[in-house]
Amino acid sequence: MAKTLDRRGAKRASQSKLSPQIKLFRPISWYDGTIARSVGEYVSHMLMELGRLGLDIDDIESRSRPPNRDTVLSDLVDWLSDHPGKAFAQLANWQTLDLAQIRSRLEQDRFAKPRIELSAHITKMNNLSVRWHPAGWRDTEFDWHRTDHGYFNLITHRKWSQPPDFHWFTGDEDPTFDSRPSNELMYIRGVGNLRPEPRGNYGPYAIYNTDVVDSILICAVRAAYEGLVKQLAHSFEVTVIDAFDFKVRDEVDDVDPPRYRREIHRVVAWSIEDAAELKARRERDEAAAQNERDRAEFAGVTETYGFTLEMFVAVLLHASSKKPSGPIPSREHINRNAARNLRNAGFSIDAGGVRRVRQLIERYSPKALPESLSPEEHGTY
Repeated sequence: MAKTLDRRGAKRASQSKLSPQIKLFRPISWYDGTIARSVGEYVSHMLMELGRLGLDIDDIESRSRPPNRDTVLSDLVDWLSDHPGKAFAQLANWQTLDLAQIRSRLEQDRFAKPRIELSAHITKMNNLSVRWHPAGWRDTEFDWHRTDHGYFNLITHRKWSQPPDFHWFTGDEDPTFDSRPSNELMYIRGVGNLRPEPRGNYGPYAIYNTDVVDSILICAVRAAYEGLVKQLAHSFEVTVIDAFDFKVRDEVDDVDPPRYRREIHRVVAWSIEDAAELKARRERDEAAAQNERDRAEFAGVTETYGFTLEMFVAVLLHASSKKPSGPIPSREHINRNAARNLRNAGFSIDAGGVRRVRQLIERYSPKALPESLSPEEHGTY
């Protein structure tokens, strides 16, 4: 009898050491080529993966007390089915528009639309709240000396640098257990809990790859937000106050056969940033990256075409020489003549290539060109 108990005890101990089999969700790219995916594609991908792995939505969501509540997928499905709702109806209510102000703007621009702002932030409970306000709201100040008694009309509560396109606006109410602010267009719980950073170890009790799931869900949330902006832009002039910023890593899904494998642009980090600052930073980064590419292209001119910069400048000078009769050759004529002379000398280049090399020299080594070939002498391209 004792031996039987020992065998059972040993069996139970060995089972307790085994971690459950982790079910792997297949990742999905943030964008496919240059075209961003829609929120519906991400939600469909999640639902198909749940079915393939034999899981339910409840298996990847948490309904714990805030701020640990995480119901992103369920809330996205509900938002897709319920949108547009009461907040959108209030936004589109023409009775709240200042029709005289709109008429005045239409006289100056027949394509003018009512102007609004759209903002997004993560609440202290880690939920995403997207709200609209009349354009200019962010730059307003509270008017402590107002004389009207319109308690519910927030337009009269503020000092405006420019007249808004609405004469009546209510919103930003404190949420209750069964209601949300009347200007809230999107509310997704648990977004602040999403952590798409790659993990080397999921822990002994994990049943799925949480980092990949969070990566898919944050892509769906951003797609829903940006899709909302596009929808509103049909009827309103939308100023986006906040924007999502993604850090993307190219990965290869080993599940696919080798011949079908391709890089997946998976999100590994995210944040919500000031839209204007984010745009300016991206433009600076792109300009810096383009400058690096241009410098590399300039350094590789000889390797690309075979001639040295000195040879190139000499050919340009010869092509720019004025004939005894006839006008001074234009820049484009010089480019074509130089390309023809270089081809006759055995180099493969056309007028566009000559134009590009001249641009690089003028940018990175302007002293290599004589004054007769400077942009000031012949005008810009």
